[in-house]
Amino acid sequence: MFLFTLTFMLFPLSGQAQQAELEEISPIRAKLMVRNGSLLVDVREKDEVEALAYDVENIINIPLSELENRMSEIPKDKHLILACRSGKRSKRAANILIENGYTNVANLDGGILAWQEKNLEVVTNGVTAKKACCANPNSKDCNPDGTCKKTLKKAKKACCASAKKEGKACCSKKQSN
Repeated sequence: MFLFTLTFMLFPLSGQAQQAELEEISPIRAKLMVRNGSLLVDVREKDEVEALAYDVENIINIPLSELENRMSEIPKDKHLILACRSGKRSKRAANILIENGYTNVANLDGGILAWQEKNLEVVTNGVTAKKACCANPNSKDCNPDGTCKKTLKKAKKACCASAKKEGKACCSKKQSN
């Protein structure tokens, strides 16, 4: 009887431990991870994705309602980031994957709502709105949100241009020639 009671007491803890292991990641971190080879698994329904989608390369759409029948389409050898609208369905999907032997799984905290809040790229009704600065989001000069990193040369040029307008000597080497 003691063994039965002990087993019964430990069983709920193992389910809680699985949920505790699920990593919640921010949209910026998710974007960087996908850029570096992680796979984003969007579990929203097809009509939701057609209206508003994550604008990333490594993505598949398998709605939560189809997940158990299509699990074979999800690779076990990649880091997976589950995503949806707000993070609730993707959390359920992530736990289903964990229960089925997937070990490298994370949940996008806040879903596409948080993604948009961070001004990350989306596709709206089939139209992408890439940031003008970084045509190639994989460029080393590009920030995760699609804006360009400021280089020293660019910053110095901007300094010189504004200094000239204000009558200041920001670029003294060039002015002394």
